[in-house]
Amino acid sequence: MTNEVEIFVHGSCHFSERLDSDETVGTGGYGVVICVNGKRVEEFSGGFSNTTNARMDIIGITEGLKKVLKPSNITVYLTNGYVIDTLSKGWLEKWKKIGFKNKKHVDLWIQLDKVLSSNSHSISFKHSNNVKFSKDFKQAQMLGKSMSGINNLPTDIKTTFNNLPDLFAESQTNLSRNVVSEISKSEPILDSICVDASTISNPGPTEYRGVDTGTREILFEVKLHEATNNIGEFLAIVHALALYKKNGKELKIIYSDSLNAIAWVKQKRCKTKYEKTDANQKVFDLIQRAVIWLQNNHYDTKILKWNTSDWGQIPADYGRK
Repeated sequence: MTNEVEIFVHGSCHFSERLDSDETVGTGGYGVVICVNGKRVEEFSGGFSNTTNARMDIIGITEGLKKVLKPSNITVYLTNGYVIDTLSKGWLEKWKKIGFKNKKHVDLWIQLDKVLSSNSHSISFKHSNNVKFSKDFKQAQMLGKSMSGINNLPTDIKTTFNNLPDLFAESQTNLSRNVVSEISKSEPILDSICVDASTISNPGPTEYRGVDTGTREILFEVKLHEATNNIGEFLAIVHALALYKKNGKELKIIYSDSLNAIAWVKQKRCKTKYEKTDANQKVFDLIQRAVIWLQNNHYDTKILKWNTSDWGQIPADYGRK
């Protein structure tokens, strides 16, 4: 008799819950509950820092399937439509044929594909809408969310522009002068990076990015759970400095339209009046790492005020004014 197996998976990411995005980097966890012939036989969880909802779902599925050793009819329930479509609509097979070109989470898709290819199960992937009130799915949900609230989890994504803590992790001890210029009256220099931030209901969900001034290519983009516009501008400048120093490149000029952020970088302090709470603790952790980076690193990059009155909106602008 072939066993009927149900695997309930819930991926959770602290930042994504607020910003409603599968790809927002934050602290994440996954919970898995496995039932065989209607009886719960196993449950487990895991988690990572610097991860996403989608990655937690993919890992949860992979680890759940590894637990089923005998050929079975397996139904996997989860909330992530992107992951469900990838596995049920043949997208994964198409991506394999093109070498996963321009696809995200390639490392995890390859691992999951190996598990899928190495067994003789009959597997289907379904949305959790029909089981979301069941005790088994609620347990998986509780396990995933509990893991996403734990500090000091191992790092998942180690090489990404959005991995802000990693950029600030490796501090240098060469404390030479740091060149900061608060305003530029000349024409904009195109061989540069410009940064900007945007906040919903300041303070609130915040995002910032860095853009190549000449080509308008987005070089990095980060979403924060809860912050202010000035904090976003400050972190954007330090992100650009740290990214280029880590990659061993020379960054000559950064443009920002925030005099506050430029002054904070010059003073190596984030002088925000925004009070720290449980909701914004992770943002303040990033601020502290950015300040430490500024205190321990030398750079010759000039940080200039974007001349909005003469040049128009800064190229990194979100267009929400």
